[in-house]
Amino acid sequence: MKKLILTIALLSLLVIGTSLAQDDTTTSDDGGSTVFFFFGICDTQAVVDLNGFMEQGFDVYVQVFDSVGGAGSPLTPLTRVSVDGDYQVSQVLPYNDGTTLLLGQFASAVFTIARENDSTNIVYTDGIDDVYDTCIEPSFSSTDTFTGGQSTSSTPLVDPVTGEIISTGNVIQTSGIFTPDGGTLNEIFSEPQEAVVQIGARPSDVREEVFDNRVTDPGLIFAECDQFPLADPGIVWDTDNIIIFWSWFAATPELAQQHVNNAQYEVFLSSEYAFRQTFPLVNASQPTLREDGNYYVFYTANLGTGFRSGQYRVDFYLEWDNVIDDGFDLFGPGTVTPFVQSSCTFNVERNPFGIETSQNNPTIPLQQP
Repeated sequence: MKKLILTIALLSLLVIGTSLAQDDTTTSDDGGSTVFFFFGICDTQAVVDLNGFMEQGFDVYVQVFDSVGGAGSPLTPLTRVSVDGDYQVSQVLPYNDGTTLLLGQFASAVFTIARENDSTNIVYTDGIDDVYDTCIEPSFSSTDTFTGGQSTSSTPLVDPVTGEIISTGNVIQTSGIFTPDGGTLNEIFSEPQEAVVQIGARPSDVREEVFDNRVTDPGLIFAECDQFPLADPGIVWDTDNIIIFWSWFAATPELAQQHVNNAQYEVFLSSEYAFRQTFPLVNASQPTLREDGNYYVFYTANLGTGFRSGQYRVDFYLEWDNVIDDGFDLFGPGTVTPFVQSSCTFNVERNPFGIETSQNNPTIPLQQP
């Protein structure tokens, strides 16, 4: 599951731009994370210098836009800068798709502190404008960066039904939700540049028509997707193999196993065909170290293909027999979080290629291949 924890406090903040500056000397006696940043734009990239102190489980996120105030179109993907404890790093952020700024053109950067595995769990945000006049050089060495929670990739995206390569671009955004297969849910790829003159239909137009509202992991359903907009399953076809999954993370494998030993899940699938069907078989993984430094346990239920058209809903409820610790907070009886309740709604349609499927799912009771 994804845990939303808003417990961070800011000691101080300093914002500096190459063309305008702002100071904020807000302090807090109870400790917490800090970010000092310097931002400058160049013709094809932006440069940010960051320093401060970061509590475990949190990171700095930055995104650059082509207008002032964090408005306009993104010049860069949302980028997570991996920092921990005392940090002092610089990052060079190339603009999307070879975009070039002209002298005198404005841009802006938005900086946030958020959970390292959930960019939407924001505890602080601020931004600053700059104008391209001179290009600055990074002041510090760089560190690991991730777009949407994962490192960038150039792996081609291939549709599982047709085998067609949908994109050969880089990953520019993901949901930030780790998947059982070692990836990240709903990666969005940059599109390769097309010819100015195109004879016949443009490939991008054909893809948009056929694959409209499709995601890169069709049929892989995160059981709590209704609470995480970037985890939307999109349109699922009857040819897709439907796998329902959820997860739990902790700071150590021992704490992850403590959750497994005490967790009581109630997860159901409902539709017009049947109400609150339980999964006959759910597999739980061993605690696995992922890119954010935490250990994840993944629960999966493979329901197969041939689902009938319609709307489906996964209802998710979790409680614990005893109090557990994930390394960040306590959960269970008598704690602030005695239970977790979530859901995911998704739609299944017939595939547009005329491929025949058995259309016998969901069975009553549910059966799994």
